[in-house]
Amino acid sequence: MRIIAFLVFLLLVSPALAQEYVLDLATTVSKMAERKYDFSDIIDARAEKAIGIVYSDRRDKLPVSFESSMTRDLLIFYRQFYTASPSSAHQIQVKVYNFDLKEIYQADSKLYRGNVQLSLGFFAEGNAKPVHLVDYNGSLEYRRSPGKLNNINEVVRNLFQKSWEFFDAWIQTQELNHRELAEEVILKVFDPIRPSSRDTVFYDPERPLTWEDFTDRPKPFSKNNATIFASFSIEGSGNMESGSIQQEVHVKAYMLPRQSWVKVKSGYALNHEQMHFDLVRVVADRMVRKLRQLNLEPYLFAAKLNDLYLDAYREMNKVQEAYDSQTRHGLDENMQAKWNLIIQEALTGNYLKLEAQAGIE
Repeated sequence: MRIIAFLVFLLLVSPALAQEYVLDLATTVSKMAERKYDFSDIIDARAEKAIGIVYSDRRDKLPVSFESSMTRDLLIFYRQFYTASPSSAHQIQVKVYNFDLKEIYQADSKLYRGNVQLSLGFFAEGNAKPVHLVDYNGSLEYRRSPGKLNNINEVVRNLFQKSWEFFDAWIQTQELNHRELAEEVILKVFDPIRPSSRDTVFYDPERPLTWEDFTDRPKPFSKNNATIFASFSIEGSGNMESGSIQQEVHVKAYMLPRQSWVKVKSGYALNHEQMHFDLVRVVADRMVRKLRQLNLEPYLFAAKLNDLYLDAYREMNKVQEAYDSQTRHGLDENMQAKWNLIIQEALTGNYLKLEAQAGIE
């Protein structure tokens, strides 16, 4: 008899526990607008996964859920309002930070008062991790009679629609000015002949080095007769224009007089140092050629530019080491003469002999 009583108790209470209020986001949109974005993913990032409680006509507490799942239903709901442009569409990820529905019964008015809160984050997807664009925070309050439970659906649909309208308005005003929404990168490379100063001598084929450009004190314990500090750099600046990133890159090949010195001055020694400077120019030229051939994506272009510069910098060090090693810092006159010819040819844009001699590609 105890077993039978226990089973009867389960039959009595199980239906009550299983009852819930299911949100239905399905709606009818008469005309879908074409947009340059598409919602690709909805992520449930809520700390509290329960949505909330509403009350039945008999004042039973009903946990709130979605027909399928919140992420799937919301993705379908958003996609009802637009069609993604086939030519170009930003892939948008949505993170749901909070979705909370609370309801209380007001005995004096015999009405239910409810509040729905929603917090979302919109992100642009690309080859790298999603980039944050904008957040939406909204809430709606409502009152309903006991027989109007389904009115909650309308309130929730209204709030989610407002979140879409907010994002839709934001992206239409920002897509031409927001860097993360750029459709392309237009790279402009500037490599002019620059005027030199006492502190910096910029490379100029019409201005060869003189010993007056070596102003540092000689290092008495160095085995070298002379040392030149020569290098190159790139500086960049960018802005958004008509949906494109206009990226400028300024190339500078230079030597620093105050970090360059000489012990015994001669025309032969000066030529050796000039070839060091010429090699900097050659490597910078090779980098500029690669820059102008780059196909840059908006999401990764800065890293790609940085990688190309670092590769060129490593190449410069390798070429300079090969030059000094093979000429024995200019002491081997025959090898020095060979390198002179190789460098002069490389300055014209023919790099085959230099690549073979220095072991670069």
